[in-house]
Amino acid sequence: MVNPLTVTYFYSACVGITTPDTSILCDPWFTDGAYDGSWYQYPKLQDPLGKIPAHDYVYISHIHPDHYDPIFLKAYLELHPSTKVIIADFKSNFLLARMRGEGVPHDVVEKLVIGDSSIGIFPNELQSYDIDSALAVYWKDQSVINMNDNPYRESHVQRILDFIPNRPTIALLGYTGAGPYPQTYHTDKKTLLSKAEDKKQAFFKRYKEMADSIDAKVNIPFAGKYILGGKLSHLNRFRGVADAVEVTQFDPKAVVLEDAGRGSIDCASLQPSAVRTRPYNTEEMESYAASLSSLSMKYETLFPGLQLEDIPFRRLLPKAHQTAQRRSECEEDCYMCLRVGKEWFVSNARKGSDHGRFTNTVEDLVPRSEITIDPRYLYGLITMIFHWNNAEVGSHYMVKRVPDILSRPAQAFLNYFHV
Repeated sequence: MVNPLTVTYFYSACVGITTPDTSILCDPWFTDGAYDGSWYQYPKLQDPLGKIPAHDYVYISHIHPDHYDPIFLKAYLELHPSTKVIIADFKSNFLLARMRGEGVPHDVVEKLVIGDSSIGIFPNELQSYDIDSALAVYWKDQSVINMNDNPYRESHVQRILDFIPNRPTIALLGYTGAGPYPQTYHTDKKTLLSKAEDKKQAFFKRYKEMADSIDAKVNIPFAGKYILGGKLSHLNRFRGVADAVEVTQFDPKAVVLEDAGRGSIDCASLQPSAVRTRPYNTEEMESYAASLSSLSMKYETLFPGLQLEDIPFRRLLPKAHQTAQRRSECEEDCYMCLRVGKEWFVSNARKGSDHGRFTNTVEDLVPRSEITIDPRYLYGLITMIFHWNNAEVGSHYMVKRVPDILSRPAQAFLNYFHV
């Protein structure tokens, strides 16, 4: 008897998809200290190399370090040298460039056909700062769609559905928002808790929209599972990150598989081998996070003795503004205000604005984002040792927005704020 198409869950966005013809491991992240030292796994999978078997392919959906983990990948490929790494054919392929620079072998793939199995990779690109992709796998009348971190876009989902010959069997769907808001944007505890709940509900709504549009027989909420370590560990309770089990309260088709390869489900029976029905224990999770509080961030390790007065910010920051201006897609004024000692460096993200400037006050600038960041990390960001998007998602800097409204083009402006 031929085994059906099967999904096995390991951790966060890492799943194994196995057909009678081939196997794909998706987004394995198992190296602690992602996002420049702030992200850790909970619960931690011990000995992932020993627990995760060989797969024919490793699919990396996008460049974020909880999806692209070059340290684990190199170790896995050394253990399983016949495995091939596959990525999407992005228009701006930052992931490809990163892999080349880090010596990770890879193939850019749109579609693969192995026996009766077909694999499709679909970049989700609408704006220049979109970096996600999705995966679809089908074998005969059985199929799995892996949406990982993709935001809902009707045209993107339709392309994937057109690739699948029948109604999707299993959909792997994001259910929570891993990022800096609200924990790095507010300081009042009551406000933080309220904003965190709002964030959870907003991502539940996005999950429902995606689930309704795909209409799979079974939904598996996954990805975005992490805790903050180091000096950021006290922020964990304010992240607005849901437990996947909460999804089962409103989605009758949701199945939460057990961690560490213990939980799997096949497309024929749709009966999971092991499920998690209770949320993780909050006290145990916070206790584990507290045990990580003394760990260093990467910039602390790299620049331990670097002082503010040692860094030539007056020369570097105006140059960084000019670089960001060349890539700006921001059509309206939005002042990005960086705290530098007792001064501010102000950079207007609006396309075509004049050079940035130092000033003692920013109270008259609206809308604005007041950014407080360790000067060592700021130095690493503007010299491209680190990346602004990782700093943001990693919760490495505090922001006060006036008013408290997100401008995505202005936030994307920072991604190019370097010399």
